[in-house]
Amino acid sequence: MNGLRRTLVVCFSAVVAIGAALVFLPIAAAFDPALRRTGAAFADYLLYLLARSSIDDGSALAGAELARFVWTAAVAVCVAPLALVVAVGEVARVRSALWYIGGTGLIAAAAPWIARAAFQTSRAVSASPEELRFALVFFLTGAFAGWIYWLLAGRGGSDPKIIPN
Repeated sequence: MNGLRRTLVVCFSAVVAIGAALVFLPIAAAFDPALRRTGAAFADYLLYLLARSSIDDGSALAGAELARFVWTAAVAVCVAPLALVVAVGEVARVRSALWYIGGTGLIAAAAPWIARAAFQTSRAVSASPEELRFALVFFLTGAFAGWIYWLLAGRGGSDPKIIPN
């Protein structure tokens, strides 16, 4: 029964933390001027595609590609790092806030470089100042998600004093 209870707590906490990260990321991006300019460029491009979609059917496909890119980036920054850290933390029974906050933040910040290495691009090890600002926002998003998860499920874990029978 404790295993089932722990599984439910972990799943619920992960879903809440991922939702919090998905809310935190655009808010944090709005406070950074470089990310705000990038978001405005995405919005301009999306409006352009929507305007062209009534004229030309080919631009609707480009809009779907843009939506897929945004979805992939959100999963790579908000979902995958937390899922990896939670899986390792639960198997190893780690209850440290440093593990959940720091690990999720570091993996989220490294997501662009991990993707570049996976696709074997030539720029897998370099970074511009703008990319470092993205990495900082991604780190903060991951750290926030890890903190929310740790608050809900990480502290005390399966300690019988914390979770009564």
